[in-house]
Amino acid sequence: MNSKSTSDWEPDIRTLRCFITVSEERNITRAAMLLHIAQPALSRRMAKLEHDLKLSLFDRSVRGVNLTPAGKILLDRAYVIFEQLAQTYHDVTASSKRPAGTVVVGMPPTPGEFIVPPLLSRIKKSFPDIELRFREGFSRELEDWLLNGQVGLAVMHNPPDRADISRKELLVEKLHLIGQKGTLDQSVYTLAEAAALPLIMPSRANYLRILVDQHAKENGYNLNVTQRVDGVWHLKALVRGGHGFTLLTFGGVLTEFHLGTLMAAPIIKPEIKWQLCTATKADQHQNMAIREVEKTIAEIVADLVARNIWH
Repeated sequence: MNSKSTSDWEPDIRTLRCFITVSEERNITRAAMLLHIAQPALSRRMAKLEHDLKLSLFDRSVRGVNLTPAGKILLDRAYVIFEQLAQTYHDVTASSKRPAGTVVVGMPPTPGEFIVPPLLSRIKKSFPDIELRFREGFSRELEDWLLNGQVGLAVMHNPPDRADISRKELLVEKLHLIGQKGTLDQSVYTLAEAAALPLIMPSRANYLRILVDQHAKENGYNLNVTQRVDGVWHLKALVRGGHGFTLLTFGGVLTEFHLGTLMAAPIIKPEIKWQLCTATKADQHQNMAIREVEKTIAEIVADLVARNIWH
């Protein structure tokens, strides 16, 4: 009889929960107390996990335990596994007669700050059996979370064109030149004019940067990028501080624009458009809770547009 191969490794859920707790506490004794099991039993369980994997997950010392590189990989995967299990439970147990269950919603930080508060209020009032959970991320992260089941619904730009993804357009955003208060003296700017300014931009792995680079290349322009920042809050802080300009959608600076700390002028010649959508896995389209949350998000965005808060 052949021995079980490493590809057939099937850890039990309890062991993974124990591993996560030990990893977070960095101490076997504290983890055992939290898990309500004896410390020697927990130590044996972790030792067996390492034996089954044929590698070390922890660096042990008198001060406690720290994860090895392999342990860090397993911890990341374990988090994903439990998120997927939770989402699966909510998907399977969702009522077919009334909207109920947990909906994990992923969306960007802005315009999420304009959507999340009214969304929570409306869902609590109209659908008290729906529990909302929120995850903040950018397009690449949101796409990954949606595909692997970590979120049930995403608000994102240009969802992937796939048969297993269902999407609904919220609005089409146009790229804007963003500057410190008092620095933009034109109502619109051509891409050539914007490209020549000192720009603070994310690196080329960013979806928006890829979009801008494509249009610049097609029109024979080189972006004058003087500072790279991979984080929207730091990027906007540098623009507010007068270190340069950036290119974002209007939704990306909703708060700052209405507070008067940043200015925004549309880019023309060419216009650069970016579709903002809600996206779900196609097999979740019949989930009543997800459908009601998706519908409410669309109503909130439409209201913001009608009141000229978002354009």
